Amino acid sequence: MYSVLIIDDDKTVRYMLKRFKKWDSYGFVIKDEACDGKEALKKLKGQDFDLIISDIKMPGMDGIEFLNELRITKYDTCVIFLSTHSDFQYAKQGIRLGVFDYLTKPVNDPTLGEALERVKTYLDEKRLFEMAVEDERSNLAESLKIYYPRNEVKRLMALILSGSSEAVQVAESVTAEMRGILEGDVFKIKRILESILFELQEGMGREFTWLERFEDMDDGISLGQEQLLSGIESKFLDYVNKLLRIIRKYQLHQTDSIVRRTCEFVLSHVEEDIKLDILAGELHINKDYIGKSFKLKTGCNFSDFVTKVKMEHAKHLLKTGDYKNYEISEKLGYRKPDYFTSLFKSYTGYTPMEYRRCTHQNA
Repeated sequence: MYSVLIIDDDKTVRYMLKRFKKWDSYGFVIKDEACDGKEALKKLKGQDFDLIISDIKMPGMDGIEFLNELRITKYDTCVIFLSTHSDFQYAKQGIRLGVFDYLTKPVNDPTLGEALERVKTYLDEKRLFEMAVEDERSNLAESLKIYYPRNEVKRLMALILSGSSEAVQVAESVTAEMRGILEGDVFKIKRILESILFELQEGMGREFTWLERFEDMDDGISLGQEQLLSGIESKFLDYVNKLLRIIRKYQLHQTDSIVRRTCEFVLSHVEEDIKLDILAGELHINKDYIGKSFKLKTGCNFSDFVTKVKMEHAKHLLKTGDYKNYEISEKLGYRKPDYFTSLFKSYTGYTPMEYRRCTHQNA
């Protein structure tokens, strides 16, 4: 059975969906429900859902914001939107974010049944494909396991997290070692280097759970259709350098515990009103001491770092979502969109809309 989460602020709508009698005959079971996107996100932390049926327009966090959060966190599920004819503009945003289907309220039983049949067909095919890929991956992993440089990868991860340039040297030695051991076999070298990149990406994700809000960690991780060994090795080193830049950009290599905790607090609360006295209360440390320590260790004022983090998050939202200027301003805690626009242009050299056009043109 595939599990279902229903999201709607209207109890009657949730009740009508739950009373549909053929859930199990289509291969689905309703596992939970939520009244808005925020409550749904909390439920996603404790359980997995194969299908989410959500209203588009809701108070708190609407369906579009919720779907965007799913895409940012790479939560893999099918989403069906429920809405009225007047919500067509919202529906178009949902389509751009990859919504699976769109049903108009009120939803009758035949329409819901047809939608569930389409979802089940998709999920069945997806499951078969994943099983085939896993079998292929297991066979390949078994044959290449003897060559995988596990100790070097652990050392590489540690050096990246410390922000050390030595990480690049270790990465270069890994590529040279693979070239020698595997006698230039492009296919095997590519697969091993991709496996290393995925392990590094997962390590960063475990260490910094909020990272997907700021950086596209998938960009550059696949070595793609590259056939030349020199090109494969170059892309591998590019991704290692990318991870180093991320660590340094957000001051994550700092060994001072106060500075490190300060950075992680700001990054984890980017969509809140971040003040030094709030942070001081969280850390139970005098705010003046935090401010001076942060400036001394990083060369950056606390308020400037907060602005930098918020602008990086704004850049990510502009790249990955379909938010309007005032919506991003509100998400970041700025009451006046004009002030946000001024900060963003000062930081990037572009207005938010100019930045969006540039990134979409270069995509």
